Amino acid sequence: MRPAQKTAEKMIKVDHAGENGAVNIYRAQRTVARFRSRSLTRQLEQNMQHELAHRRLFANYLAENGIRRCKSYFACGAGGYVLGFVTGLIGPTAIAATTYAVENVVLKHLQEQIHYLRQEDKDAHDRVMQIIEDEKAHHDAARDQLPGNQLMTNILIRVVKFCTECVIRFGMR
Repeated sequence: MRPAQKTAEKMIKVDHAGENGAVNIYRAQRTVARFRSRSLTRQLEQNMQHELAHRRLFANYLAENGIRRCKSYFACGAGGYVLGFVTGLIGPTAIAATTYAVENVVLKHLQEQIHYLRQEDKDAHDRVMQIIEDEKAHHDAARDQLPGNQLMTNILIRVVKFCTECVIRFGMR
């Protein structure tokens, strides 16, 4: 396996690591929700299944092109699990705020990728296109679950957005 060389390859390896983070956010939230927010377990399971499929999609691209996964793959998974566990303990509003914040950043990131990948790597472009509707559905469902303008929720959203943006920037180095 070789390191990613082209920008398109770096984008997909970062997407792959991000999907690992998302899988683990939902895995931890689902685990805690069984005790804290039972009404969300089905939605969290469905979201996790989507993210698992996305992770496989990007893993296959990397394998087919002989590219090593991102160095941040395991850090994204561990960080995602911690974030999911903590927000799961806080409760349904924190779960929704986390999903909303992460997916907000991810959707912007994917939209930027689409324009570049359309010209540079058709296979990578097609894979990114396959996940956008799921990510948008997660974002919109979480947005609809958020209560009105609450200070702590807004702070959590800002912190999670900032951390997600940092992880993406770090992975693209």
